[in-house]
Amino acid sequence: MCKKMMEVENKIYFAKVRENAIIPSREIWNAGLDIYPCFDEEYMIIEPNCTKLVPTGIASCIPVDYYIQIHERGSSGSKGIKYSAGVIDSSYRGEWFLATTNTNSKPLLITKMDLDSLEDNVRELIEKAYIVYPYSKALFQGIVHSVHNELEREEISFEKLKNIPSQRGDGKLGSSGK
Repeated sequence: MCKKMMEVENKIYFAKVRENAIIPSREIWNAGLDIYPCFDEEYMIIEPNCTKLVPTGIASCIPVDYYIQIHERGSSGSKGIKYSAGVIDSSYRGEWFLATTNTNSKPLLITKMDLDSLEDNVRELIEKAYIVYPYSKALFQGIVHSVHNELEREEISFEKLKNIPSQRGDGKLGSSGK
């Protein structure tokens, strides 16, 4: 049913899996859909050099010829927060989880607490101990891409493949000298 509806309407359908989830949106001039965390606890901690699945509270139905690639936002990437996986396929109907990696030497604190409402000395203590990211801010962004399902596929031998002209050939990483 979803495939047929989407082929006719060519839309991305979002549903809230959790009542307080925020449906992804974007400003007309931005490339990505802002994706927000959605969890029940007051905060989530991701230890240094660890990856944790951060729930979003949303699910989707995407047209069959599209997928959504997850990327860091400038504000998350500049804080050493990286995304460790990356594709929401058109066939996936479950809740989105953001594979969030903390590349810092301090724990990452995603918090619902308004740090500005705290006394200066308490806020400074928290900011000294943690990389702080506000719960109310989009954590990552999703970029919609076409799958290019129209391309035919054919298996050929490796020898035949190597004989197809290419400027790079089998030159490995760094072989272009650029």
